[in-house]
Amino acid sequence: MVAPALAAVLVAACFDFSATMAGGPLGDGGTTIPGADASADDGSMVGLDASTDANGALAESGATESGTDAGPFCASQARPDGGIFFCDDFDEHQLPGAWNVWAQTSGTLVETDAGAVSPPTAIDVTTQAVTNGQVVNVALRTPLAVPTPPATLTFTYSVEPMQIDTSAGAAIVLGAVDFLDGAGNRYTVGLAINVSSGQPALALGEQTGVTDGGNLPDGAPPVYVSHPLSATQPLSMNGWSTVEVELDWTTTSLEGKVIVDGNPELDTPLTMTVVPTSLQVGVGTSYVTEYATMASPAWELRYDNVVFSAN
Repeated sequence: MVAPALAAVLVAACFDFSATMAGGPLGDGGTTIPGADASADDGSMVGLDASTDANGALAESGATESGTDAGPFCASQARPDGGIFFCDDFDEHQLPGAWNVWAQTSGTLVETDAGAVSPPTAIDVTTQAVTNGQVVNVALRTPLAVPTPPATLTFTYSVEPMQIDTSAGAAIVLGAVDFLDGAGNRYTVGLAINVSSGQPALALGEQTGVTDGGNLPDGAPPVYVSHPLSATQPLSMNGWSTVEVELDWTTTSLEGKVIVDGNPELDTPLTMTVVPTSLQVGVGTSYVTEYATMASPAWELRYDNVVFSAN
């Protein structure tokens, strides 16, 4: 279900998946898993109307507090002084609640009381078993104001892998921050599971999407860059982990950090490929690995306590 403010979307597309990447690379690159492809739909390529947010009033500058859930966890979180804040602990409102987009293509996204970091409720994201070329979009997303650099953007959520594809290199996006320019060209920083030794290892990905399918405005081609975390530090299966993606953004640089359960696991330079005029955050997925000769098994993940802040 897509809110009217997000009606302008890019065309769905399927891209080859590289075993060294996770998150939905654009274009060819790397070594492709034999018989594997990937499904990505418009969920991470939404053309935002920067004049509206989940409550119909997105500030263009200054402090914003958008779609904040009033549950106990969210109420306990510190708000940035003069910055941007979004929080949902899924305890006070039925879906979609604070979110503009609630997508359930080739899967389901439902509230559950079977287990939560902050009781009583979390959300359960389950993808169907899919084959080559099938569209997947099972996610919650919302637009927010774009901070003015220098700024620190922090995107935190708790996640519990319940069922994964244990194939080597199998991948699914967990959550992403999308930056879009005035033409709708997109630069995304997304955290993904990239399976190693049958376990849910992680990778931070940079992906560029171009509205016309061509090059970026400066003539550079679309890019996908993967920054794998240590394969020896995977997420816990059937247990909650808190993941944090921190983006330290200046007028000349972007640095990405990943912290898992309070432990720094990645610190790497990133390259912003657009001059953003709008921003979107989301949890869930519009990308999983798929196979031409067999159905990829279903994935199931639970999420709780989603927080985005920028100052």
